[in-house]
Order: sequence, then structure tokens, then C-alpha cells
Amino acid sequence: MKIIVFANHLAVLPALDHFQKSGWLQAVVSTDKLQGPNFQIRDYCDRTNIPFYQVSKKQLNEDLAHKIDLQQADLAIMFGFSYRIPEKIFSTPKLGFYNVHFSLLPAYKGPDPIFWQIKNGETTGGISIHKVNAAFDEGEVLMQQQISFIPGENWGICNSRYAAVAQNMLIQFTQNLYNGNELPEVQTQQTSTYYKMPERQDLTIDWEHMSAGEIENLINAANPCYGGAITYLNHQPVSILEVTPANLSSNGEYKSGIIVYSQPDSGIFVGCKQDEYLRINIVQTADGVLSGFKLAALGLQTGQSFETMVVSIPETTLT
Repeated sequence: MKIIVFANHLAVLPALDHFQKSGWLQAVVSTDKLQGPNFQIRDYCDRTNIPFYQVSKKQLNEDLAHKIDLQQADLAIMFGFSYRIPEKIFSTPKLGFYNVHFSLLPAYKGPDPIFWQIKNGETTGGISIHKVNAAFDEGEVLMQQQISFIPGENWGICNSRYAAVAQNMLIQFTQNLYNGNELPEVQTQQTSTYYKMPERQDLTIDWEHMSAGEIENLINAANPCYGGAITYLNHQPVSILEVTPANLSSNGEYKSGIIVYSQPDSGIFVGCKQDEYLRINIVQTADGVLSGFKLAALGLQTGQSFETMVVSIPETTLT
């Protein structure tokens, strides 16, 4: 069996290795948006002498079919690919063109389902393998596995766990196709939802309206893929990468976002809505990645405040 993999995300690497060792991997296609750690896909292909193609959206639609012999491919698998596949490509492989999606479809369609599921505080997610058609994440679901979220896990930990499960699912899925087994459509129970790629406002902590739990979820969802959740301190952007819920006895009400305790030996604690508190464990500033202990040692004081946006400074009139 000959398989072509369309992938932009390093979570595909275990599956690539399985297909390569099985003698099935014919080629790998990535987009011009490939960046950072995801270049490990290209490096893997270089090491194993697997043809690797990096294409723009225009190339995908116009001349990719001339670069790879789709007519000879039995199967195509898509895993974290950021462009819509044209019909002349997804309709060609003999055994079909399928996508791996990190949610229980039809819930959480879209480019980053892990982010939105963690941000929204879901306790259960999963992986779906579905047929590719002209729409995003709309084809018939042929395999699904439910997976519980680990309380407090961030995007990176969750993504690694899902990648391991996805590899096992793909092994079973492709073996069934290879053996000629019929794969009936899964009768899904989820409500259909779609979430776009997170934008800056989706990554920004709203201290006034978000609870401590919602803030923690956002921070976990944004670590590490978006560099943490965004806030402002002393008019400068700060990314918070990790927090821990905290219990503090308080003698008064605090504005949400205010630092209620700061000591080098115990760290920084910030007040949230409804008399809840978070301990700030790790942040990233223009000076680097710092612990809450170090921030306190550097002089961050009780009474200072994290803000949702830059506070405007009144203009000074010169006389």
C-alpha cells in the first residue's frame, strides 16, 4: 500500500515512522506555513529519504498533482494541514483521503480544537478520523476515540498524549483499509460547533470578567503553542505560562488582577473574581522566562496590578 501524508504538525511523526517502516510511505506534503519545531517533519523525511514537498496554497491548487503521482497512491492521510484540499486531489487516492482531527466531531471543528477545548474547560475530548471533502472537518466520521482531559494539563501535554493515541488509531485504520474491511460511518452524538484560529483577543486575560478557573484554562490552552496568555504589567505585555489555584485568607476585597501578595520565598499571588486567587508560577517578559519567585525578588510589589490592556497615559501639554 502506498500512502501520501499531508501534515504541518510534528504530532504526525509517530505515524510517519510507522508508515515508513511498513514500506507504505510514498511522500509527505507540508505547506509554506511550516515553522518552528514542526520542521522536524522535513528533517525526518531527509533522514529517511522520503520525498518531501512544501507548497503554497497556489501550488496546492495548481501543480501539486504534477509533482507527486496521486494516481499511484492508494491512500492519503491529512494530519494538521492548514489549507483546504482541492477536489482533484482528495478524490484521487484509490482507498480515499482522510483527516485526523483532535476532537469528537462534529464538535470543535476548526484549525485548533485542543486550544478551544482546554480554554472552554471541557473534561472530555477525543480524536476523529473522517473523510476529506470540500468543506473543513465535514466528511463522514469513520473512527472515533474519546479521551478525558487531565485537570491542569496544557496544550503541549495534551497534544503529545493525543498524538500517541492517534498513531494507534491510524495503525488500526490503515490496516483495516489494507485488509479490505468495510468502515461504517460512526454515529456521532456531539453538537456541531466551529472555532476559528485564536486571535489576540482570544489569548488575552480579561481580569474583570473571567473567573480564576477560566483564566487558568486560558493559560493552559495557550502554553506553549501561543507563548502563554497575554496580560499587561506596567504598560508592558507579559505572557503568563503557568498558574496554580491558591487559597488565601483575605481581610478585604481586591480588584481582580491586583497582586495581593509578593515575596521572594513564596512567590506572587493575584486576586481574581469572587474572592479567588491564583499563584503566578511562570511568566515571559521582554527580559526572558521568569518564575514568580524571581519576579518578586526583582521587586514586583503587592498592590501592583495586571491589566487586560495597556492603560493609556494622558498626554502632557507643554507650556
